[in-house]
Amino acid sequence: MTAISRRSMAAGAGLLVGAIAIGARAQQVPPQLASAVPVPKVTPRPLTINPEKVKGLSANLLRTHHDTEYAGGVKKLNAIGEQLAKVDFADMPPEKVGELKREEQTTHNAVVLHEIYFDGLAEAPTQPSGLLAQALSRDFGSLDRWKAEFVSTARSLDSGTGWVILAYAPRDKRLFNYRAENDSMAPAAAVPLLVIDMYEHAYSADYGSDIANYIEAFVQAIKWTNAERLYREAMRV
Repeated sequence: MTAISRRSMAAGAGLLVGAIAIGARAQQVPPQLASAVPVPKVTPRPLTINPEKVKGLSANLLRTHHDTEYAGGVKKLNAIGEQLAKVDFADMPPEKVGELKREEQTTHNAVVLHEIYFDGLAEAPTQPSGLLAQALSRDFGSLDRWKAEFVSTARSLDSGTGWVILAYAPRDKRLFNYRAENDSMAPAAAVPLLVIDMYEHAYSADYGSDIANYIEAFVQAIKWTNAERLYREAMRV
């Protein structure tokens, strides 16, 4: 999880004890094996903004979103890592392995996307500049065209789940807006630069079901300098 702590790369906080039943034999890992398995640890990142100063999103919403949903995801991810370190995969039923690995993937994705979401918010309006501004014009035609696609894609996620991800695809050497209906659908071989969280927990306290105004508030609060920093890093991949 070093990548998370470096920010290079968004559920409760349960420990999966009831959700994923691991048989007694699978838990009985020889001490020498258990001690040899590294257990990844993720530390929650603090908010890098003053939530009182983000226009369009209340401080209470941002703090609850960060401290409950995101921090809870980090706790869950750490619990999954501890469980995986104890598993004897030769003895564990494949369906149980599948459940645990599915939880690992979706929780990891949610943690990474939440970090990019919060880092992408600004206390004052900004505009894209430099290489990122050039890339947006090259790959979408204009900033307005990018915004129209990003907003329309976000509005299509009206069921209270999902993400829209502005990402750079090193293979194609261009930017895309990706639509993820849930945490498991983060795009392959792409580096997220900017994301909007379309889960209800990200907006309902302020906007109820009015996702259109939430999306507009987010777009107005984008911290483009963070997206450009990530873009410059992604170009070296």
